[in-house]
Amino acid sequence: MMCKSCGGIITDATQTKCPKCGQQLQPAEDAGRVINRTLARPRISAELDFATTVDRTGSSLAFQMGIPLAYEKIVRGIEQMVRDVKLYLFSHGDLDCNEETILLTNGGTAEQAVADVKSIAYGGGGDAEETHLDAIEHVMNHVPWRNRPNKSRSALLAFLTDDSKPCRSGLTPRQLGEELKQRGILFYLICQPTPTLSELVDAAGGLMFAISNSPDPKELEQIANQLTASIHAATSTSTTKPLAITNSGTH
Repeated sequence: MMCKSCGGIITDATQTKCPKCGQQLQPAEDAGRVINRTLARPRISAELDFATTVDRTGSSLAFQMGIPLAYEKIVRGIEQMVRDVKLYLFSHGDLDCNEETILLTNGGTAEQAVADVKSIAYGGGGDAEETHLDAIEHVMNHVPWRNRPNKSRSALLAFLTDDSKPCRSGLTPRQLGEELKQRGILFYLICQPTPTLSELVDAAGGLMFAISNSPDPKELEQIANQLTASIHAATSTSTTKPLAITNSGTH
């Protein structure tokens, strides 16, 4: 600690006065608040529609602790950096087992979405591959993206386990990825990497991360930081074309 009056260094944190000049010292907790206010970045004045779908089949049971931890870390970080966030949370199963995609949070807050993701019950399915591509296409087509040029940004995150069955609409993984990119939707996967999912994320110009039951905070921060950097860039340009995300691939 340094005395603001004489510049003397105080090594005893319990001192209330500078032993050199007698100046009253600022309490450590107040100093901490000053530092935090100084380092805090202003939130981006932009609109973000952030949609997520979670694979709720039995394959995700091995990650039922990590999924809500990862989701909360990401949305809390985004909410701190972006002023206007609408969260859409879905869960999906296997359509071949009559497990439809369900909307849990409809344009809600982080508090609501975090509570909803913790309420997801995992089970069902029955085979290794799931209808992930159908779920992603469903979210893409059913979220009311605001799409306001220079004001809003759209992003889609999916938590997936195992590989995906072909899309019932006939879209290939590459075509679905290209459609996401064409619509300007930033795309992120936290999954067990497969050739199908890699093709999807590459075509979308997105990012893929390995799913874990004990997620690495650094990777989660990278997702949130990459997303907000793209939002910031989008609000400062006159074009509505999607921005390329660098370093795509599995991390």
